[in-house]
Amino acid sequence: MKGRVRKQKFVFKGDLKDDSILIGSHGDANVQVEGIFDLSGIIYCPKYTVTITVRGDGKVAFRGKCSRIIVKDMSGNCTLDLSDVTSKELRFESVRDQAIIVTGKTRVISRAHLADEAVLYIAEKPLITSLLVSGNSRIVYGTMTSNDLVSEDSLKVE
Repeated sequence: MKGRVRKQKFVFKGDLKDDSILIGSHGDANVQVEGIFDLSGIIYCPKYTVTITVRGDGKVAFRGKCSRIIVKDMSGNCTLDLSDVTSKELRFESVRDQAIIVTGKTRVISRAHLADEAVLYIAEKPLITSLLVSGNSRIVYGTMTSNDLVSEDSLKVE
């Protein structure tokens, strides 16, 4: 149908490493990541919404510009790095387990629901409209350092 924008769908499953993901300005996008992964790429959707679901172990990093980013579900021992993404709105509907999210420049965080050991790093001071933190989860204002990603288990010598 002419004039109607299609929704894009990106699915990444299994043991993956990809540094060339491109989510362009061709409508709303849905990104699903499952398994063991190391992904990075560019988001350029200044008028559209990107919905992200991450389950498993690894790191996903994006840079670019997006109107709205919605993290539907994020669980496992994973990191979502949005520190180089400029957005109008971020929404985190379900962030669980040992998930880590690093935000970049944004105007508003409309929802942030964190559970278990989840951590949300906020670089700037956006408006936060709905916040739910349970378990040992936390919100940290300021930038994340590499020391924050090192676990105590990896420091033990046998």
